Amino acid sequence: MGFFISAALSYTILVPVTIGILRFSKINSAYYPFIFCLCMGLINETLSVALVMNGYYNTVNCNIYMLLESVFLVWQFKRWNLFKGTNWWIWVIVAVLVSTWIAENFIFFRITRYSSYFLIVYSFIISILSITIINRLIVTERKSLVRNPIFIISVAFVMFYTVSVLSEAFWIYGLSEDPGLSSKLQNISVLTNFIAIILYSVAILWMPSKQKFTLPSS
Repeated sequence: MGFFISAALSYTILVPVTIGILRFSKINSAYYPFIFCLCMGLINETLSVALVMNGYYNTVNCNIYMLLESVFLVWQFKRWNLFKGTNWWIWVIVAVLVSTWIAENFIFFRITRYSSYFLIVYSFIISILSITIINRLIVTERKSLVRNPIFIISVAFVMFYTVSVLSEAFWIYGLSEDPGLSSKLQNISVLTNFIAIILYSVAILWMPSKQKFTLPSS
């Protein structure tokens, strides 16, 4: 899959971003961190494409974006009451994320190198949080989960970040040196991202309005 096809599929993020902006004043503020993450993703994607097409690397902006996104997503899970009664876990998770990012980018390596280890840690954490909230919804939610935006987004997270962990692990251990395998990994990552974007779009369309918003008690 070539650069332009990959970029075109990534730019479908415009769809959920547009829907999110149009519905922003109507959706409950509990979903705002997720909308902010999508907007940051679009900005980072635009900057990355511009840099690459002009012969520059997009490593630095991607590393910074990953850190910001990780913190915003932890905030999102807080807004979904995942940490209700155990708010101290938020600070532990954020501390792990920030310390891992700093260590990789400024102590062991440079920020001009892609933060592979941070991506694995970050993706693993988001996957675990997503699985936890999915399990909670299965137990507590009485309505259909198919139309539940939290459930849809969490399923997309599990799919996307699990692939991220596996893909990055392949890169770290040099298993992607095979051109054929490397191409397949790249294609899987791009397609997984595209499917996640579709799920995000559906989830935003089904996000309840402010006055109707409820979360299952934990």
